[in-house]
Amino acid sequence: MKRRIRRVVNFFAFNLLFFALYLNFIHKDNPGAGLPEQSVQATASVKGTVPVAQPEKYLEPKTSTAVQGNSGASQTANLSIN
Repeated sequence: MKRRIRRVVNFFAFNLLFFALYLNFIHKDNPGAGLPEQSVQATASVKGTVPVAQPEKYLEPKTSTAVQGNSGASQTANLSIN
């Protein structure tokens, strides 16, 4: 009889241990508990593509004035990454 009671008590102690571990490490507390609420801005609800008003502004190729003004030998030196 003592052996059976000991097994039952060990079973409940083992379950209690894992429940305590769950509460400490796995279950997360509500981070906003006890703190005043802060207003959250709503994000844009537009999904998909949106037409651009002036596409020419974004399609023009960008040119570098430093590369155009230099000779061929120094041009490669300016383009290298140090």
